Amino acid sequence: MPALSGPPFLILVTGANGFVGTWIVHHLLENGYSVRAAVRTKEKGQYLLETFKSYGTKLQLTIVGNMTEEGVFNGAVQGVDGIIHTASPVGTVADDPNELIEPAVKGVTGILLSALQYGSGIQRIVFTSSCAAILDTSDKEVTVSEKDWNDQRVEECERLGRDASGLSKYSASKTLAERAVWDFYLKHREEIMWDLVAINPPYIFGPIIHDVTSPDILNSSSKRWYDALVHNDFRGLSPATHPGHGWVDVRDVAEAHIKALTTPGAGGERIIVSAGSWVWQDMINAASTLPGSIYKRHPDARFQGGQSRAITFNTEKADLILGLKFRSMKELAYDILLDFTKRGWYP
Repeated sequence: MPALSGPPFLILVTGANGFVGTWIVHHLLENGYSVRAAVRTKEKGQYLLETFKSYGTKLQLTIVGNMTEEGVFNGAVQGVDGIIHTASPVGTVADDPNELIEPAVKGVTGILLSALQYGSGIQRIVFTSSCAAILDTSDKEVTVSEKDWNDQRVEECERLGRDASGLSKYSASKTLAERAVWDFYLKHREEIMWDLVAINPPYIFGPIIHDVTSPDILNSSSKRWYDALVHNDFRGLSPATHPGHGWVDVRDVAEAHIKALTTPGAGGERIIVSAGSWVWQDMINAASTLPGSIYKRHPDARFQGGQSRAITFNTEKADLILGLKFRSMKELAYDILLDFTKRGWYP
Protein backbone atom coordinates (compact mmCIF):
# COMPACT_ATOMS: atom_id res chain seq x y z
CA MET A 1 0.00 0.00 0.00
CA PRO A 2 1.18 3.61 -0.56
CA ALA A 3 3.42 5.16 2.05
CA LEU A 4 5.59 8.26 2.08
CA SER A 5 9.23 7.33 1.55
CA GLY A 6 10.42 10.24 3.68
CA PRO A 7 10.88 14.01 3.49
CA PRO A 8 10.64 16.39 1.82
CA PHE A 9 6.86 16.12 1.69
CA LEU A 10 4.03 18.49 2.59
CA ILE A 11 1.78 17.13 5.34
CA LEU A 12 -1.58 18.58 6.38
CA VAL A 13 -2.10 18.40 10.14
CA THR A 14 -5.57 19.16 11.52
CA GLY A 15 -5.98 20.17 15.15
CA ALA A 16 -2.42 21.44 14.81
CA ASN A 17 -2.63 23.77 17.81
CA GLY A 18 -3.75 21.04 20.24
CA PHE A 19 -1.76 19.04 22.80
CA VAL A 20 -1.04 16.17 20.40
CA GLY A 21 -1.19 18.20 17.19
CA THR A 22 1.55 20.63 18.19
CA TRP A 23 3.91 17.77 19.05
CA ILE A 24 3.15 16.17 15.67
CA VAL A 25 3.96 19.46 13.93
CA HIS A 26 7.21 19.62 15.94
CA HIS A 27 8.23 16.06 14.99
CA LEU A 28 7.40 16.58 11.32
CA LEU A 29 9.44 19.77 11.09
CA GLU A 30 12.32 18.20 13.01
CA ASN A 31 12.34 15.34 10.51
CA GLY A 32 12.48 17.58 7.45
CA TYR A 33 8.83 17.68 6.40
CA SER A 34 6.89 20.78 5.44
CA VAL A 35 3.65 21.25 7.36
CA ARG A 36 0.33 22.83 6.52
CA ALA A 37 -1.24 23.42 9.93
CA ALA A 38 -5.04 23.52 9.93
CA VAL A 39 -6.50 25.69 12.70
CA ARG A 40 -9.93 27.16 13.32
CA THR A 41 -8.82 30.79 13.59
CA LYS A 42 -5.84 32.90 12.56
CA GLU A 43 -5.24 33.77 16.23
CA LYS A 44 -4.79 30.09 17.11
CA GLY A 45 -2.26 29.74 14.31
CA GLN A 46 -0.10 32.70 15.33
CA TYR A 47 1.27 30.78 18.31
CA LEU A 48 2.43 27.99 16.00
CA LEU A 49 4.13 30.44 13.64
CA GLU A 50 5.96 32.04 16.55
CA THR A 51 6.91 28.73 18.19
CA PHE A 52 8.30 27.25 14.99
CA LYS A 53 9.56 30.44 13.33
CA SER A 54 13.05 28.95 12.92
CA TYR A 55 11.59 26.64 10.24
CA GLY A 56 10.48 29.58 8.12
CA THR A 57 8.31 28.69 5.15
CA LYS A 58 8.31 24.99 6.03
CA LEU A 59 5.29 25.81 8.23
CA GLN A 60 2.19 27.32 6.69
CA LEU A 61 -1.29 27.91 8.09
CA THR A 62 -4.70 27.14 6.66
CA ILE A 63 -7.80 28.44 8.41
CA VAL A 64 -10.65 25.91 8.35
CA GLY A 65 -13.19 27.39 10.75
CA ASN A 66 -15.95 24.96 11.73
CA MET A 67 -14.83 21.50 10.61
CA THR A 68 -18.42 20.20 10.52
CA GLU A 69 -19.24 22.48 7.58
CA GLU A 70 -19.28 20.86 4.16
CA GLY A 71 -16.20 21.49 2.04
CA VAL A 72 -14.20 23.22 4.76
CA PHE A 73 -11.11 21.12 3.95
CA ASN A 74 -11.37 21.37 0.15
CA GLY A 75 -8.60 23.92 -0.16
CA ALA A 76 -6.51 22.53 2.68
CA VAL A 77 -5.98 19.11 1.06
CA GLN A 78 -4.82 20.44 -2.29
CA GLY A 79 -1.13 19.92 -2.97
CA VAL A 80 -0.36 17.85 0.13
CA ASP A 81 1.28 14.43 0.12
CA GLY A 82 -0.23 13.15 3.36
CA ILE A 83 -2.73 14.05 6.07
CA ILE A 84 -2.66 13.59 9.83
CA HIS A 85 -6.16 14.24 11.16
CA THR A 86 -6.12 14.88 14.92
CA ALA A 87 -8.98 17.37 15.21
CA SER A 88 -11.92 16.08 17.26
CA PRO A 89 -13.92 17.00 20.36
CA VAL A 90 -11.90 15.98 23.44
CA GLY A 91 -14.17 16.79 26.38
CA THR A 92 -16.88 14.69 28.00
CA VAL A 93 -19.15 17.60 28.93
CA ALA A 94 -22.17 17.41 26.65
CA ASP A 95 -25.89 17.19 27.24
CA ASP A 96 -26.90 15.49 24.02
CA PRO A 97 -24.45 12.75 22.88
CA ASN A 98 -24.69 14.15 19.37
CA GLU A 99 -22.93 17.30 20.57
CA LEU A 100 -19.77 15.16 20.61
CA ILE A 101 -20.64 12.54 18.02
CA GLU A 102 -21.73 14.82 15.18
CA PRO A 103 -18.60 17.01 14.95
CA ALA A 104 -16.33 13.99 15.34
CA VAL A 105 -18.03 12.05 12.53
CA LYS A 106 -18.64 15.03 10.24
CA GLY A 107 -15.09 16.27 10.72
CA VAL A 108 -13.45 13.05 9.64
CA THR A 109 -15.86 12.20 6.82
CA GLY A 110 -15.56 15.78 5.61
CA ILE A 111 -11.79 15.65 5.31
CA LEU A 112 -11.93 12.22 3.64
CA LEU A 113 -14.44 13.51 1.09
CA SER A 114 -12.22 16.53 0.42
CA ALA A 115 -9.24 14.20 0.00
CA LEU A 116 -11.23 12.06 -2.43
CA GLN A 117 -12.33 15.01 -4.54
CA TYR A 118 -9.36 17.39 -4.34
CA GLY A 119 -6.37 15.50 -2.93
CA SER A 120 -4.93 13.98 -6.08
CA GLY A 121 -1.40 13.82 -4.66
CA ILE A 122 -2.24 12.28 -1.29
CA GLN A 123 -0.55 8.96 -0.55
CA ARG A 124 -1.61 8.24 3.02
CA ILE A 125 -3.98 9.57 5.69
CA VAL A 126 -3.31 8.93 9.38
CA PHE A 127 -6.32 9.31 11.66
CA THR A 128 -5.97 9.92 15.40
CA SER A 129 -8.52 7.66 17.04
CA SER A 130 -8.43 6.51 20.67
CA CYS A 131 -8.37 3.43 22.86
CA ALA A 132 -11.79 4.70 23.94
CA ALA A 133 -12.97 3.29 20.60
CA ILE A 134 -11.74 -0.12 21.81
CA LEU A 135 -12.56 -0.22 25.55
CA ASP A 136 -12.64 2.43 28.28
CA THR A 137 -13.43 0.63 31.54
CA SER A 138 -13.68 -2.92 32.82
CA ASP A 139 -14.66 -4.49 36.14
CA LYS A 140 -12.41 -7.48 35.46
CA GLU A 141 -8.95 -8.03 34.04
CA VAL A 142 -9.06 -8.22 30.26
CA THR A 143 -6.68 -7.97 27.31
CA VAL A 144 -7.96 -6.23 24.21
CA SER A 145 -6.58 -5.63 20.73
CA GLU A 146 -7.32 -3.74 17.53
CA LYS A 147 -10.02 -6.32 16.77
CA ASP A 148 -12.18 -4.96 19.60
CA TRP A 149 -14.69 -2.10 19.38
CA ASN A 150 -16.41 -0.16 22.16
CA ASP A 151 -19.90 -0.68 20.77
CA GLN A 152 -21.39 -0.96 24.25
CA ARG A 153 -20.91 2.80 24.71
CA VAL A 154 -22.65 3.51 21.42
CA GLU A 155 -25.55 1.33 22.50
CA GLU A 156 -25.72 3.09 25.87
CA CYS A 157 -25.94 6.49 24.18
CA GLU A 158 -28.64 5.23 21.83
CA ARG A 159 -30.58 3.79 24.77
CA LEU A 160 -30.15 6.57 27.34
CA GLY A 161 -29.55 9.64 25.19
CA ARG A 162 -28.94 12.67 27.40
CA ASP A 163 -28.86 10.43 30.49
CA ALA A 164 -25.82 8.50 29.26
CA SER A 165 -22.61 9.11 31.18
CA GLY A 166 -20.07 11.65 29.99
CA LEU A 167 -17.58 8.84 29.40
CA SER A 168 -20.11 6.98 27.27
CA LYS A 169 -20.74 10.05 25.13
CA TYR A 170 -17.03 10.61 24.61
CA SER A 171 -16.27 6.96 23.85
CA ALA A 172 -19.25 6.70 21.51
CA SER A 173 -17.98 9.71 19.56
CA LYS A 174 -14.55 8.10 19.20
CA THR A 175 -16.03 4.74 18.21
CA LEU A 176 -18.45 6.13 15.64
CA ALA A 177 -15.87 8.50 14.17
CA GLU A 178 -13.40 5.68 13.59
CA ARG A 179 -16.08 3.39 12.18
CA ALA A 180 -17.02 6.19 9.79
CA VAL A 181 -13.38 6.37 8.67
CA TRP A 182 -13.19 2.70 7.77
CA ASP A 183 -16.67 2.67 6.22
CA PHE A 184 -15.69 5.57 3.95
CA TYR A 185 -12.41 3.91 3.01
CA LEU A 186 -14.05 0.60 2.10
CA LYS A 187 -16.83 2.30 0.15
CA HIS A 188 -14.43 4.37 -1.97
CA ARG A 189 -11.48 2.00 -2.08
CA GLU A 190 -11.56 1.67 -5.87
CA GLU A 191 -11.63 5.45 -6.39
CA ILE A 192 -8.71 6.55 -4.22
CA MET A 193 -4.94 6.35 -4.52
CA TRP A 194 -4.27 6.72 -0.79
CA ASP A 195 -4.75 4.42 2.15
CA LEU A 196 -5.52 4.84 5.85
CA VAL A 197 -3.96 4.20 9.22
CA ALA A 198 -5.72 4.68 12.58
CA ILE A 199 -3.62 5.38 15.68
CA ASN A 200 -5.35 4.42 18.94
CA PRO A 201 -3.73 5.90 22.06
CA PRO A 202 -5.10 5.66 25.64
CA TYR A 203 -4.49 8.40 28.27
CA ILE A 204 -1.91 10.77 26.77
CA PHE A 205 0.44 12.65 29.09
CA GLY A 206 3.64 14.62 28.63
CA PRO A 207 5.31 18.02 28.58
CA ILE A 208 3.40 20.82 26.90
CA ILE A 209 4.41 22.83 23.87
CA HIS A 210 0.98 24.09 22.76
CA ASP A 211 -0.47 27.42 23.83
CA VAL A 212 -1.38 27.13 27.53
CA THR A 213 -1.01 30.06 29.93
CA SER A 214 -2.28 28.48 33.16
CA PRO A 215 -3.07 25.04 34.62
CA ASP A 216 -6.77 25.91 34.54
CA ILE A 217 -6.87 25.64 30.75
CA LEU A 218 -4.78 22.50 30.34
CA ASN A 219 -6.13 19.81 28.04
CA SER A 220 -8.16 17.22 29.96
CA SER A 221 -5.50 14.51 30.45
CA SER A 222 -2.79 17.00 31.45
CA LYS A 223 -5.20 18.66 33.89
CA ARG A 224 -5.92 15.31 35.53
CA TRP A 225 -2.18 14.64 35.86
CA TYR A 226 -1.63 18.10 37.33
CA ASP A 227 -4.46 17.72 39.84
CA ALA A 228 -3.30 14.25 40.91
CA LEU A 229 0.47 14.71 41.17
CA VAL A 230 0.59 18.36 42.23
CA HIS A 231 -2.54 18.64 44.37
CA ASN A 232 -3.14 15.03 45.42
CA ASP A 233 -6.65 15.31 43.94
CA PHE A 234 -7.90 12.05 42.42
CA ARG A 235 -11.49 13.25 41.94
CA GLY A 236 -12.84 10.95 44.62
CA LEU A 237 -11.38 7.78 43.09
CA SER A 238 -8.87 5.43 44.66
CA PRO A 239 -5.41 5.85 43.09
CA ALA A 240 -4.80 2.17 43.84
CA THR A 241 -7.52 1.04 41.43
CA HIS A 242 -8.05 3.85 38.91
CA PRO A 243 -8.03 4.37 36.06
CA GLY A 244 -6.87 0.80 35.32
CA HIS A 245 -6.37 1.74 31.68
CA GLY A 246 -3.42 2.47 29.38
CA TRP A 247 -1.06 5.44 29.23
CA VAL A 248 1.42 6.83 26.71
CA ASP A 249 3.81 9.76 26.34
CA VAL A 250 2.60 12.42 23.90
CA ARG A 251 6.01 12.41 22.19
CA ASP A 252 5.63 8.70 21.45
CA VAL A 253 2.16 9.36 20.04
CA ALA A 254 3.63 12.00 17.73
CA GLU A 255 6.38 9.62 16.64
CA ALA A 256 3.79 6.91 15.96
CA HIS A 257 1.96 9.23 13.56
CA ILE A 258 5.15 9.98 11.63
CA LYS A 259 6.06 6.29 11.43
CA ALA A 260 2.51 5.52 10.30
CA LEU A 261 2.99 7.90 7.37
CA THR A 262 6.16 6.23 6.17
CA THR A 263 5.79 2.53 7.00
CA PRO A 264 4.33 0.56 4.06
CA GLY A 265 2.96 -2.22 6.29
CA ALA A 266 0.90 0.23 8.34
CA GLY A 267 -1.58 0.82 5.52
CA GLY A 268 -5.10 -0.31 6.35
CA GLU A 269 -4.28 -0.93 10.02
CA ARG A 270 -5.59 0.14 13.41
CA ILE A 271 -2.59 0.43 15.72
CA ILE A 272 -2.81 0.67 19.51
CA VAL A 273 -0.12 2.95 20.94
CA SER A 274 0.10 2.28 24.69
CA ALA A 275 3.14 2.13 26.99
CA GLY A 276 1.31 -0.11 29.46
CA SER A 277 -1.49 -0.42 32.00
CA TRP A 278 -1.45 1.81 35.04
CA VAL A 279 -3.18 3.27 38.07
CA TRP A 280 -2.41 6.62 39.68
CA GLN A 281 -0.34 4.91 42.35
CA ASP A 282 2.09 3.80 39.64
CA MET A 283 2.53 7.41 38.54
CA ILE A 284 3.04 8.53 42.15
CA ASN A 285 5.62 5.80 42.70
CA ALA A 286 7.49 6.78 39.53
CA ALA A 287 7.54 10.44 40.52
CA SER A 288 8.61 9.53 44.07
CA THR A 289 11.84 7.97 42.74
CA LEU A 290 12.89 11.35 41.35
CA PRO A 291 15.19 13.72 43.29
CA GLY A 292 13.49 15.88 45.89
CA SER A 293 14.40 18.92 43.84
CA ILE A 294 12.07 17.62 41.13
CA TYR A 295 9.17 16.03 43.06
CA LYS A 296 8.16 16.87 46.60
CA ARG A 297 5.95 13.92 47.43
CA HIS A 298 2.81 14.44 49.47
CA PRO A 299 2.96 12.77 52.91
CA ASP A 300 -0.12 10.69 52.09
CA ALA A 301 0.92 9.86 48.55
CA ARG A 302 1.27 6.11 49.16
CA PHE A 303 -1.93 4.19 49.56
CA GLN A 304 -2.60 0.78 50.99
CA GLY A 305 -4.48 -2.03 49.29
CA GLY A 306 -4.23 -4.02 46.10
CA GLN A 307 -3.70 -2.29 42.81
CA SER A 308 -5.94 -3.13 39.86
CA ARG A 309 -4.84 -2.60 36.27
CA ALA A 310 -7.94 -4.05 34.67
CA ILE A 311 -7.34 -3.33 30.98
CA THR A 312 -4.26 -4.47 29.10
CA PHE A 313 -3.84 -3.33 25.51
CA ASN A 314 -2.09 -5.64 23.08
CA THR A 315 0.60 -3.52 21.39
CA GLU A 316 2.14 -6.09 19.05
CA LYS A 317 1.34 -3.97 16.00
CA ALA A 318 3.06 -0.90 17.44
CA ASP A 319 6.16 -3.04 17.94
CA LEU A 320 6.14 -5.21 14.82
CA ILE A 321 4.80 -2.71 12.28
CA LEU A 322 6.03 0.65 13.58
CA GLY A 323 9.01 -0.50 15.65
CA LEU A 324 7.90 1.91 18.36
CA LYS A 325 9.79 2.08 21.66
CA PHE A 326 7.97 3.73 24.55
CA ARG A 327 9.34 6.16 27.10
CA SER A 328 9.25 5.07 30.74
CA MET A 329 6.83 6.43 33.31
CA LYS A 330 9.78 7.83 35.27
CA GLU A 331 11.01 9.79 32.25
CA LEU A 332 7.48 11.02 31.61
CA ALA A 333 7.04 12.19 35.21
CA TYR A 334 10.43 13.91 35.23
CA ASP A 335 9.79 15.84 32.02
CA ILE A 336 6.27 16.92 33.02
CA LEU A 337 7.39 18.14 36.45
CA LEU A 338 10.35 19.97 34.93
CA ASP A 339 7.99 21.63 32.46
CA PHE A 340 5.55 22.61 35.22
CA THR A 341 8.42 23.99 37.33
CA LYS A 342 9.71 26.15 34.47
CA ARG A 343 6.21 27.52 34.00
CA GLY A 344 5.92 28.38 37.70
CA TRP A 345 3.11 25.86 38.25
CA TYR A 346 5.08 23.65 40.64
CA PRO A 347 5.91 23.24 43.47
